[in-house]
Amino acid sequence: MPIILGLFGLAPLLLGLTAEYLCFRLPRRRKFWRALPPALAVLFAGVAGAVRLENWSSEAVSPVTQLLIFPGLPAMCLLAGCWLGWRLWRRRWGPRVVRDQRGGDR
Repeated sequence: MPIILGLFGLAPLLLGLTAEYLCFRLPRRRKFWRALPPALAVLFAGVAGAVRLENWSSEAVSPVTQLLIFPGLPAMCLLAGCWLGWRLWRRRWGPRVVRDQRGGDR
């Protein structure tokens, strides 16, 4: 169970978070870098799913359930990490709106 949570869940989540945060934080002018981590995550999931489906040899277990575990779970965690990295960057570096809480003119 720790292997499934660690390798298939937390590692892709942290990888996606750091990659997306760094792609938003470091490059200043080139905005295409920002779309790179989610695009690579989708490409990874598609290629890994196609390879696993093509090389499927066992008829005893449904390939759909096995494809949900790998690459389905790591891909979802990787995309969730990309989303969390974007939210972290936006929270830390985005503009903030401060509203006056006094009962003055509105």
